[in-house]
Amino acid sequence: MHSSPIIQLDNVRLSYPSPTAQPVEALRGITLSIAQGEHVCILGSNGSGKSSLIQLFNALILPTSGDVRVLGKSTLDPANAMAIRTRAAMVFQHPEDQMTTSVVADDVAFGPENLGVPREQIVQRVDAALAAVGMGHLAQADPADLSGGQKQRVAIAGALAMDPQILLLDEPAAMLDTHGRQSIQRIVGSLKRRGITVVHVTHYMDDALLADRVIVLDHGLVALDGTPQRVFAHHERINQLGLELPFAMRLSQRLRDSGINAPLTAGQDELAHSLASMAPQGPVRHTPSSNEAGIGSAPRNHEDAIPAIAFRDVSYDYAQAASARKKRRHGLCQPAKKRPSGPLALDNASFSLAPGSLTALVGHTGSGKSTSIELACALKVPLTGTVKVNGIDTADLRLRPRLRKEIGYVSQLPERQLFAQTVYEDVAFGPHNLGLDEDEVRERVASALAKTGLEPTEALLCRSPFALSGGQQRCVALAGVLSMRQPVLVLDEPMAGLDPRGREHVRALLQDLKKQGTALLVVTHSMDDVAELADHVVILDHGRVVADGTPREVFTTRADALESIGIPSAQAFAERLASMGLSFAASSANAAENIPLTIDELVASLTEVLPHGAAR
Repeated sequence: MHSSPIIQLDNVRLSYPSPTAQPVEALRGITLSIAQGEHVCILGSNGSGKSSLIQLFNALILPTSGDVRVLGKSTLDPANAMAIRTRAAMVFQHPEDQMTTSVVADDVAFGPENLGVPREQIVQRVDAALAAVGMGHLAQADPADLSGGQKQRVAIAGALAMDPQILLLDEPAAMLDTHGRQSIQRIVGSLKRRGITVVHVTHYMDDALLADRVIVLDHGLVALDGTPQRVFAHHERINQLGLELPFAMRLSQRLRDSGINAPLTAGQDELAHSLASMAPQGPVRHTPSSNEAGIGSAPRNHEDAIPAIAFRDVSYDYAQAASARKKRRHGLCQPAKKRPSGPLALDNASFSLAPGSLTALVGHTGSGKSTSIELACALKVPLTGTVKVNGIDTADLRLRPRLRKEIGYVSQLPERQLFAQTVYEDVAFGPHNLGLDEDEVRERVASALAKTGLEPTEALLCRSPFALSGGQQRCVALAGVLSMRQPVLVLDEPMAGLDPRGREHVRALLQDLKKQGTALLVVTHSMDDVAELADHVVILDHGRVVADGTPREVFTTRADALESIGIPSAQAFAERLASMGLSFAASSANAAENIPLTIDELVASLTEVLPHGAAR
């Protein structure tokens, strides 16, 4: 039983200024309370008001009307702001927004220092916070040299070092790998046991299942509020809101639609035991699904073509690159490159992409993924080895104009690539630089926007991109890259921070680009996306390529390389069923071919052997 409310909202409305006459209303009369020690997950589609709501809880923004009380203090009184913020620590969606120093440990210490915490206590807090997020070994690193996931861990450590009564998390796992997300879940569990209130904005349904309470927002209103079980029982409403059900509930719903009498539950243990008890003795034979060609083998019709991207014995070292930049700034001649004695960001890496294929680049946080894609896009040049794009050496400065026509780059936060006064000017910038006539530019702009799901109306084209919602800004930035129609695209976590409906749209876009012959290099932490979309997988670990093959080859034969990144949800559930006696392999000879990697394959396999009957 939770104690008295620690956060209270009474008929809260929040509006943002707009270039038009009418302001944009983000929250529309919300009344709720959160008890001390309660773990609350806030769900909702992009633009539903989640980030606005959580920022009210530490007085970062103030309501347009209504009252917000935190720790019994009204946020409307400016005198209360500091007292509230010292006890309600926040981790933002974009961690670099919280980076203030050039040393990780100093960054984590920044909050406690501002609170006047004694020096010896600060040291203890910093060490404990960094250890909690697995970043103690990088305490003296420069945050600017960290990957996006590592920066997120530092931001969480900074919040923990404040020793808060309330921890506010706004999509903290968007850039993290499987282990990173699990570490956050462990941290949240530990804080809950200590009586700390946790409010967690997330798009991960597994996070919501672990909460005491789930609040679902829809266009600034509370659509659902209750325990995870009660909220997810409204499965039709969840789908209408652009969200998705937890994996077990999606699977059980699919099986019921196929005539299998499966329990409609969000609990994987409950569903697995039920299905195992229904199954006859003997193995389940895997039935290839419609996308089996995509996950079973890479395209073979491009084997003789020039690779779209080719890494050959590539190494990169940030320390040496920084030293070279410093020497150039001071006008000093640079010594010949030599291999450093310390660890490398990328170490003798070799892999290639076939034209018209999708290669997933995966690995734990800090494994070298971001370094690899920056090398592929010629934002960096190798310390040793070569990187070629359609045969063009990225280190050859004379060929850069040709190279830019061959490869496009969509960063982790593409909306930060926006710069023009109107949507049209932003998307048209690249085509104009190609010297295309205005009719061709207009056609490319309209086509690119349509591909991202935005209708290219005159009203949209004339709007400032900075007046759009976050999701719309991301679409405009992506359209600016698509309008170049480059044959090779590199995308860094293209679905991070998107709601389930937005992720599904990006998946469809990637499939469409691949059909058009575009070669795609996609960095992702989602093994479900790898299984569904990829033809080819490259796994990095501490800068080295540790696995290289098709998704089926990697997921079914390289257990040693999968420890840090996990496996697809369907495969994990199939393995759980196998441990209960429901085997997916008729013999060891075809074990790999019989293991389901996607939910479509899992449903197809189970419907062949499970008894059919009217679903309850």
